[in-house]
Amino acid sequence: MPPFKQKPFEGWIHSDRLQRIPPQKLMTEQADAFLEWLFSAIARRPRPLSLREGAEVARYLKGLAWEAKEGPLRQHLDWLAEIIWGTVFTYAPFQPAGKKSVVRFLTTHDATYLAGLDVKVALQHVQESPEPALASALSAPPRVMGRNISVSGAGTPQLRDDLSERIYVAYHALRRAGIHGARGRIASALNQRGVTTRARPATGNEWGPSEVSERVKQYEARLRSLKDRRSMALQAGRGKVVDKWLYLFHSRQG
Repeated sequence: MPPFKQKPFEGWIHSDRLQRIPPQKLMTEQADAFLEWLFSAIARRPRPLSLREGAEVARYLKGLAWEAKEGPLRQHLDWLAEIIWGTVFTYAPFQPAGKKSVVRFLTTHDATYLAGLDVKVALQHVQESPEPALASALSAPPRVMGRNISVSGAGTPQLRDDLSERIYVAYHALRRAGIHGARGRIASALNQRGVTTRARPATGNEWGPSEVSERVKQYEARLRSLKDRRSMALQAGRGKVVDKWLYLFHSRQG
């Protein structure tokens, strides 16, 4: 099967690539499209990956790919299996082999599975170098990840998603554009997308202006704790986060 050359996370934008964004504007006629985009793919905290489970799933999809007819479906299944295996290898926690095991593996399979590869260069480096630390081969998973954005870094570990930030951005982006009734429009957009509140079932889980206002206040309080409490510093922090999301939106529209 021909290899699929697309990179695993091509199209994602990490937060560290969104610095020094110029001030962004939202036109009034773009409001509905912005809300639709903003709440269509909420980034959530990923669950832990299992090396064994991921490897088994990848092999299963590989089997389906081999049995499928030649064409786009076969290529897609093969590509998905490779992506899953690469993701699991990068983020799933597991102990690497020791130096002796690596040397034994390379020398055992040098003339068969690894034939044609320059194993001797790697083997010499393995033998002459100290064993690497586990941290150097293990990448920390993103804090939250979704279809359009992946955010890494320490952040706030207890956060389950970035919904509060998106609501905060929507509110101030609409206010910046001079749109009245921002909280009601945001609540309507959330309900249309099937996004529910975290309220108990008995109290209802649909959004209204008051629920949106509460989320805005909560995020603003967290922003205050991260920034200088002076008004100017808070406004600068607010402007940066709104500009970041508007920049992403305009990039997708473009």
